[in-house]
Amino acid sequence: MVRRARLRTWLFAAEAEAAAILGDEATCRTALDQAAALLPDGNGDPDMPYLSINAHHLARWRGNCLVRFGDPGTVEDLRSALAGMDGTYNRAEAALRCDLGHALLALGEAQAAQPHIQRAQQLATMTGSRRQRKRIDELSRAVTRALR
Repeated sequence: MVRRARLRTWLFAAEAEAAAILGDEATCRTALDQAAALLPDGNGDPDMPYLSINAHHLARWRGNCLVRFGDPGTVEDLRSALAGMDGTYNRAEAALRCDLGHALLALGEAQAAQPHIQRAQQLATMTGSRRQRKRIDELSRAVTRALR
């Protein structure tokens, strides 16, 4: 059943995020793999409008989790997620661009990180996200140090 698979996908992705926060990379990766295996086609289910998860959302979630472990493949996950953004989730795009900036900075690509961090700053200002602005400020300082 597609509805059940979409919900289970979301739950596995949430489990992966919790594991990433706790530093449990093995559990995080297993949960991400399970989420990907269950992900149904399409963008959503009209009977569950509050649950928005598709391949691009899952790539964003995957990137957000794996950036914590310094996974170099995270950059491609995040670029894929960014390509699939439709401009309706400003807060999510700000977070994604923070993650992408962080991943690029970790790869030593500070100049490539800079425009993503600047766009994240614009989006965070639009949404009023203090948490994102704090993270962006930290990333901006790290980019400045790396470019010196």
